[in-house]
Amino acid sequence: MVVPGDRVLVAVSGGPDSVALLAAMLRLGPWFQVEVCVAHFNHRLRGAEADRDQAAVESLAAHLGVRCVVGAADAAGTMGGSAVEARARTARYAFLHRAAATCGCRRIATGHTQDDQAETVLMRLLRGSGPDGLRGIHPVRDDGVIRPLITCTRAEVVAFLQAVGLPFCTDTSNTDRRFLRNRVRRDLLPVLRDINPRVDRALAAAATLQAGEGAWLDRWAAQQLAAGASSEGTLPLDVVERSPPALRGRLVRAWLRARGDDAAGCTARHVDAVLRLALGRRPSAQVRLARGTVVRRRYDCLEHERPGAAACPPAGADGTQLLEVGASLSLPSGWVLSAHRAAQPFELPRDPWSALVDSGPGAGPLLVRTVQRGDRIQPLGMIGHRKLQDVFTDRKVPAGERRLWPAVECGGEIIWVPGLVRGAGAVVTAATHAAVRLQAARAAIAGPEGLC
Repeated sequence: MVVPGDRVLVAVSGGPDSVALLAAMLRLGPWFQVEVCVAHFNHRLRGAEADRDQAAVESLAAHLGVRCVVGAADAAGTMGGSAVEARARTARYAFLHRAAATCGCRRIATGHTQDDQAETVLMRLLRGSGPDGLRGIHPVRDDGVIRPLITCTRAEVVAFLQAVGLPFCTDTSNTDRRFLRNRVRRDLLPVLRDINPRVDRALAAAATLQAGEGAWLDRWAAQQLAAGASSEGTLPLDVVERSPPALRGRLVRAWLRARGDDAAGCTARHVDAVLRLALGRRPSAQVRLARGTVVRRRYDCLEHERPGAAACPPAGADGTQLLEVGASLSLPSGWVLSAHRAAQPFELPRDPWSALVDSGPGAGPLLVRTVQRGDRIQPLGMIGHRKLQDVFTDRKVPAGERRLWPAVECGGEIIWVPGLVRGAGAVVTAATHAAVRLQAARAAIAGPEGLC
């Protein structure tokens, strides 16, 4: 949890657990060669009692000769509602991280005990949590938070405080049965202790076991992603399909977290929706996750889009532009199309990202626009027309990209859709005396083999 030379910020509420933590850290500090600072956050949820706790912590810190940093919540923004605990916790940890930065502390120590661990595991069981939730309270977190008392019982904490003669405050909200933790602590755990007096230790041991196995599985998921995910951060469907069914959810969760979706916002329902998207039969579909995040299936892979990404232009807004010979045209979607005079003898293109167009007398201007619903093309060498929608489907173009795809018109008909199909119009024949070579490029285009 600490290394010699560390400075540790101890979060002290004034209750027995945090006061015992502070006393223990101060006694062990010289042995571990660490310095200690104190932080207290006044949630302003309990009126005069909250102010009493703040004063007690400040007095205790002064008595022990330790620097104390105090913060307070906006009472108007914290009071009321069913998510009081969640909002209070978010505000508290935000303050602790700010205070740690101010004090130059690498670690933040909180007073969670084995009793807290047992309560947390039971609460998550009652809520239907999966294996990750049953890891309980992490003794060491990635953000620098540590829980030095996590293997100590609350009874041991109280006995220690009595031995060293330190006072502590009692939080009356701990008796409020509106909060699930209090009902678990006061109603459920006593019943379980009648059955097994060591149930707290058993639940904490189960959490430790699950944490170890979970950490190994996290490494496995990271390895699968590193081996299979593209440089663009997409998740190939074959990576999901070849994974053991019991671990596919963990793989998806790891991918979502790597793309920026935190554990709190990524629920089991979201993971299940992404799995159904990946393993279903719809080659071009999407699911919406928390906070506006969208996961899209692009035939053989999944894409992740966070809020604020550029949206597709609305249907009908084709933005037709003239493509002049000898010039290039850059489109907002990232496509770049160019037109240049072709030298004789004319050489037919070898890849779908180039096209040769007859520009002799009577040839109309070259116009570029985005593909619109209902567009049709007569593919070169075929009788009759095809819907571009069917061409997109056959070539497995994701639905989200179709209305960004450019089409080139000449003489009132679509003659080329870059990378996909060449139309029968303005083709070069033996009678052609002048031609223009068209080329298309985009960041996602890899060349003749198609999209990255």
